[in-house]
Amino acid sequence: MDTIVKELSGHSGSKIYLMENTEKVFVRKIGNVDRNYERLILLWDEGYRVPRVYKYGPDEILDMEYIHGLDIKNYLIHNNVNLLTNFLCDIIDSFSDNSEYKDYTEVYYHKLSYLSGNEGLVFTKEQLIGRLPKKLPNSTYHGDMTLENILYTNPGFCMIDPLTSDYDSYIFDIAKLRQDLECKWFIRKLDVKIDTKLQRIQDKLRRWYPDAFDDSLLILMLLRVYPYCDDTDKQFIVKEANRLWKL
Repeated sequence: MDTIVKELSGHSGSKIYLMENTEKVFVRKIGNVDRNYERLILLWDEGYRVPRVYKYGPDEILDMEYIHGLDIKNYLIHNNVNLLTNFLCDIIDSFSDNSEYKDYTEVYYHKLSYLSGNEGLVFTKEQLIGRLPKKLPNSTYHGDMTLENILYTNPGFCMIDPLTSDYDSYIFDIAKLRQDLECKWFIRKLDVKIDTKLQRIQDKLRRWYPDAFDDSLLILMLLRVYPYCDDTDKQFIVKEANRLWKL
């Protein structure tokens, strides 16, 4: 019999629980799981370290391996950045293999359709789309490549919570990473002194993948989470987006 150990926090609108039975401890996600399942299976089949899927059911239930590891915030507090930086570069380099260019103009219009012009942004939706690179390499990708979705375990790092997305390029994965590296999204409410380490990671990614360091892409990733935020986080996003626009 499956038993709930505790409820876990999440940001996707799903319910997430740590579960156990007589055989194992595992994670159960309920609701809005199709995109996670599809991407987990694809990345697992391609040899990437992601949680193993145990069960996927018609009732929007996804049971998967529980990864016991250290979150990246605490990892960076106590360790240097070299292992993490190399991991990120190796993953992105692998993602970029066998990519083909795709026009993302319609994706931008669709994804930004919610903008009304009353958000306090110093630019319009049309101006942002005008700046965004239209053709980017369509590739293998994570889909939500934040530092919160990487854990440090023995023997290395593991990616969690990938999802199938219209932002199907490693370029968007890098832009999503910059949401944490540049804007400090994942530590926005914490008093954590790791800015120098985050800058070192970003500097190496910039050297390896300069095409991904277009600030309009970072603005796009910030606005991607805007509809799901409370007023405080919306203010954070608008402030960062306006700062980046003026650079």
